[in-house]
Amino acid sequence: MANDVTVTISMLVKPDKLETLLSMIPDLLKETFSRPGVISVRALRNPDESLRLMFLDVFASIEASNAYFGWRRDRGDLDRLVSMLSEPPRIEVWPVSIGPV
Repeated sequence: MANDVTVTISMLVKPDKLETLLSMIPDLLKETFSRPGVISVRALRNPDESLRLMFLDVFASIEASNAYFGWRRDRGDLDRLVSMLSEPPRIEVWPVSIGPV
């Protein structure tokens, strides 16, 4: 899609919260994928740094991305997530695709 937006969320999980968060991921991905404007969702784990996780989400537009994160914030999901992390998550928005479509 020409106007899609990729959002990466990189996080370092507290050791005592890792298993809890890992068990939540399938439902989080299903919830995310069910939201309007979500094209794809993935969760990744770094094998060399087992506490490092990344969500890779593609939205149809910046507006869809903003609506999604507003929904998560309003529900308190972002605060719950941050409480499980050793440092603030790094959220990056990538609205420009380079290369063939």
